[in-house]
Amino acid sequence: MYSINNESAIKYEPVEVVLKRYMTELGEKTSSPEEINVEDSMSRILYDDIIAQYDLPTYNKSLVDGYAVNSRDVAQSDTDTPVILEVIGEVQAGNTAKLTISKKQAVKISTGSILPENTDSVVMAEYTATEGNKVKIFKSVLMSENIAKKGEDITKGEIFIRKKRKIRPQDIGGILGLGYRKVRVYKQPIVSVIPTGSELVSIDESPKPGQLIETNSHVLKGLIRQLCGVSIIRPIVKDNIDTLKESICNSLKDSDVVIISGGSSFGTKDYTLDAIKSIPNSKIIAHGVAMRPVKHTLLAFIDGKPVIGLPGYPVSSVTSFLTFAKPVLVQLAGNPRSFWQERKDNVKLDAILARDVESPKGIEDYVRVRLKLLDNGKITAYPYAGKSSFLSTLVKAHGIIKLTPDCTKLYEGDRVQVSLF
Repeated sequence: MYSINNESAIKYEPVEVVLKRYMTELGEKTSSPEEINVEDSMSRILYDDIIAQYDLPTYNKSLVDGYAVNSRDVAQSDTDTPVILEVIGEVQAGNTAKLTISKKQAVKISTGSILPENTDSVVMAEYTATEGNKVKIFKSVLMSENIAKKGEDITKGEIFIRKKRKIRPQDIGGILGLGYRKVRVYKQPIVSVIPTGSELVSIDESPKPGQLIETNSHVLKGLIRQLCGVSIIRPIVKDNIDTLKESICNSLKDSDVVIISGGSSFGTKDYTLDAIKSIPNSKIIAHGVAMRPVKHTLLAFIDGKPVIGLPGYPVSSVTSFLTFAKPVLVQLAGNPRSFWQERKDNVKLDAILARDVESPKGIEDYVRVRLKLLDNGKITAYPYAGKSSFLSTLVKAHGIIKLTPDCTKLYEGDRVQVSLF
């Protein structure tokens, strides 16, 4: 049983157990598709395969400025005994006129131009010399040298980019190059963020003694944007269960995910659990995780939509979001990788620990670290001892190191892996 006022009654479960249970409950759910302009699709996730509508190149073309030839005609060419060919014309980029050569003939050609009939290679201009309508060739070429054949890059009908791929700038160029102007992508998950706490004031207000400027929602907004989501920052909810319940219900009307910042621990004024349980069709998946500094995370569903209660301290809030909310948003946004793989794919660096770090047994501990590059090229990680309520350690840290539940101490000089923020 869960008790809002009795922390000793809570069973703190391992992170992987809780996360697996939550993602299993989410199932295969993803966002529906929408059609947008290709040039607006940066960082979105493709809903469909991109199929090549035609060959690229669409014709045999020259890759250099020079002379289009039949390679057999210049097979014996070299600096001392150049081959002389008749120049029958010129082809420039954008010119669709077709020329056909006969034996011992050549066509002057520019980069990107259509190859004349009966030519199979191009001699670069620097290995030639013109004399009227003749050209001396001082270098032999192999068949297909300095040319691109029709369909050599992309063949009509092939899958150019597979669905569920995150679109990069170069992908946009490729998709446009294949003639697409619209593309279907997964809709961006809409995430409502509800800040809670009577001590909080908005960023537009000056805090009085005992008050704090509410910043967590704005940090979460940035994290949500990085994950292809769209955030709605709700008004600050004071310590009132009915007001919180109303805010959650309103958020569920136009959001795919609801995140409650603060109010997820076990104090007398932490109402999140009771507020969620009082809403019809709610299901509590976990409340309490064996992880520091985020043990008071709450994971639930209401009407099938993920509802996540994050701790109020800045460090705890971000760590909890990256551990539990990120996999949800990654899946909803259409990312094909499993949430396990997504957790492992964070950029990591090897570093040398600058001092000892201790951790309670049975807790997955996340320690903020600052990195320093030494003269010998090695990277040193300096742990922060600041409390999870200290915003400065979150801002100054470059990343985190993770201590597994069975690890109670790391020693100065140990080699560690740092997951970069």
